[in-house]
Amino acid sequence: MSTAVIILDMAKGYGWEPGSFGYEMVANVRKLKDAAYAAGAQVIHVNSMRRPTDNLGNPRMMVGTDAVDVIPELQPVDRDILIYKRYLSGFSHNDLDYTLRTMGADTVVIAGASTDNTVLWTAADAHQYRYKVVIVEDCTIVHREQEPPGAKEGALRIVRGVLKGEVLPLDEVVPRYLKA
Repeated sequence: MSTAVIILDMAKGYGWEPGSFGYEMVANVRKLKDAAYAAGAQVIHVNSMRRPTDNLGNPRMMVGTDAVDVIPELQPVDRDILIYKRYLSGFSHNDLDYTLRTMGADTVVIAGASTDNTVLWTAADAHQYRYKVVIVEDCTIVHREQEPPGAKEGALRIVRGVLKGEVLPLDEVVPRYLKA
């Protein structure tokens, strides 16, 4: 079994600043990333990226800006892979599936934002592509303060019930999937 860690939408354009809504999750994602390194697992950052030709008005995640860059706290090192997604899923219009297959991954450990959006859509596509799906519960967040209560829990219920994925806290994911 080969495990890859996918970190979703932890880019500057999403406002991950100290003191901002949800920022406390960044430290957990960093622990996950460090555990992946210790275990020799591949870390893949997947961030949104838009082009002027997308005709989406004034999107934040515009190509050629630092908005698409991984935040400094999670900055990729040479062995990390950075992939840009074009829509909701981490697999959207890019080579994430090809990258995972060529490295022999059969399990994806997913973290990042937003649980009820990109995390859920990425988990669904990973399931359909026949990867084992593991969501690190304390390394995901619904990254919108105004979201109704229960949005995260609803998304994780779909992961568990429909996708048959695992939803585990970081302290269970590391010994089970990222043994050093």
